[in-house]
Amino acid sequence: MLNFTAAVTSGPLDILELLSEEGKSEYTWGLLGLTDTYKSWVMRHDSQPYPPLTVESPALEMLRKHGYIRTDDGIHKLSDGLGEPPKNGAVREKLLSHPQADLIRKAFGIIAEEPEPDDLYPYDYHLPIDSEVRRAREEVRKHSTDEERLLAAVGETSLRLRLPEGLIKILEVDNYGTLNGVQVAQAAIATYHTGALREYRDFLAHLDPPRRWAGSPSAVAFVKSLGFSEEWAMERNARRDPYIEVEGPYSLPPLHDYQLNIVNKVRSLIQSGGELGERRGMISMPTGSGKTRVAGQSIVEAMKDDGFEGGILWVADRDELCEQAVEAWQQVWSSEGAQGKRLRISRMWGGQPAPLPTAQMHVIVATIQTLSAKVNNQPDEYEFLSDFNLLVFDEAHRSVAPTFTSVMGELGLTRWRRADEPLLIGLTATPYRGYDERETDRLVRRYGRNRLDSGAFKSDDPEKVIKELQGMRVLARADHDTIEGGSFSLDNDEMRLSQDVPWLPQSVENRIAQDTDRTRRIVKAYREKVEPDAPTLIFATSVEHSQVLAALLTSMGVSARAVSSGTDRYTRRRIVEEFRAGEIKVLVNYGIFREGFDAPKTNAIIVARPVYSPNLYFQMIGRGLRGVKNGGNDRCLILNVEDNIENFEGRLAFSELDWLWDDM
Repeated sequence: MLNFTAAVTSGPLDILELLSEEGKSEYTWGLLGLTDTYKSWVMRHDSQPYPPLTVESPALEMLRKHGYIRTDDGIHKLSDGLGEPPKNGAVREKLLSHPQADLIRKAFGIIAEEPEPDDLYPYDYHLPIDSEVRRAREEVRKHSTDEERLLAAVGETSLRLRLPEGLIKILEVDNYGTLNGVQVAQAAIATYHTGALREYRDFLAHLDPPRRWAGSPSAVAFVKSLGFSEEWAMERNARRDPYIEVEGPYSLPPLHDYQLNIVNKVRSLIQSGGELGERRGMISMPTGSGKTRVAGQSIVEAMKDDGFEGGILWVADRDELCEQAVEAWQQVWSSEGAQGKRLRISRMWGGQPAPLPTAQMHVIVATIQTLSAKVNNQPDEYEFLSDFNLLVFDEAHRSVAPTFTSVMGELGLTRWRRADEPLLIGLTATPYRGYDERETDRLVRRYGRNRLDSGAFKSDDPEKVIKELQGMRVLARADHDTIEGGSFSLDNDEMRLSQDVPWLPQSVENRIAQDTDRTRRIVKAYREKVEPDAPTLIFATSVEHSQVLAALLTSMGVSARAVSSGTDRYTRRRIVEEFRAGEIKVLVNYGIFREGFDAPKTNAIIVARPVYSPNLYFQMIGRGLRGVKNGGNDRCLILNVEDNIENFEGRLAFSELDWLWDDM
């Protein structure tokens, strides 16, 4: 008889086959958090003298077969994030953001892609090239445009295979016939940008492609041999530097009066050290009004002039927000920091090595996911963080979530408010959580009911604050128009899933995205209502919808690119840089750029994704509301797609913001 022994296991497992996809994603995330999920079982034979055999936990196999993961662009099979390369990069990225990322990586054989050293494959690009391969490469190289070269390298049939079926259909209808190969290649570049060669690498065997990309010498040599620029080999250095050290001088514009008011209150909190009974506070300022600058400068002035000592731990939940904080700290210290003193700014996310264990002249910027994993799984190595004197939570409205609460406890912040706990400051443009009063109260209590921005403006009413900032030209004035949407209805399951969330269920969003007449009206509105070459950000209804819109605009001669959380992050970074530089005119995104995206010259926003939370909606359009005084525009055009959800009582968020639309 075969017997399996395991001291403890996780489960029940059969439930994974019975739940909805929504339920499977929640249950999967919970199973991944249990260390027993990863423990091996031992198989023994009772009647024969066979040696015991160690076998993998059955939980892992069930997760491979039935596990689901929620990403910013929907719910997908866990297995889509496995393999090399993974079918869905967003699933891989989400798995590696889990607090148990180290166990997940080992259990599922996930290889963290590292930048290739120059000598990893020292002979790849020096090897003699077969004459057939050389001729094939020359055939590609002789073409004059990237579209023509991509078509020659991959072939029209193969290009079509990796493009959404709906994209091809709508393009062919709008072009009154079958697309030619160059048009298909244009659509591929609109979808994948300079990552297109890598995306289609399975079809490049006749060209002898490199074994790995990530900007290796072999990849660079390969793309150049085809006539493409070096960027098509992807990023050479996958990781940013683990830290930077900065010193002045650097010139920043002076703070506005309302910013100075808040800076003084933050410095008072730091100076008192909580002696007045409170060591916590929150800064709530509208998107685009400079809350990161205010927080950074407050702390820098306290370090320079008030004798504040000890490290600063700055926590956010995404790469873009963290890198934005690093850039802000670099600028503020260079402009306002102590003369001749260096401040170390460490990156603690994205697989970076452990930062220097010092709390002197040190800012550590970390994602909450990395921070949680490190303080729980490597407590000794990261024990020095408990000596840091100040903790800052960016996007503080998220900080009542369990992961944040756990990390706060590990760092000495508790509900009982010890006298020696670190100072805590929260930053948010959204000082409340949706419509849940209990959650809002938890958030306010977490920061001691201490609004450090109180009194900085003529009124504490959020609407009047925004109007005041518009009058100062700190925020842009908003011009508003609508685009006719479509009519849709929800079934009973979709109605249940739509409760207490700001979006419609993904199944509904997918149906909306497939409405080709609605998509055409969006493109028509862009053509008729947006100024030519105006930097425009579009919030699409699905990943495929973002790709369709970008391809349609590209076919009209507009430089447009599609981006989602599934886009390779280095390609995403390059696309954003080119958008900021004006080389790309339209950025069509799904599930990202609600926060942490800074492109001050954005002066048109199209909201094509139905959203029901005014808080979330304002964060989205806030990407275009940076005013002239803060490096943006005087006015911003907001176009909202007005959909009718027949059996749904929720009102689209923009319908509750009539006060925002400028009537001048």
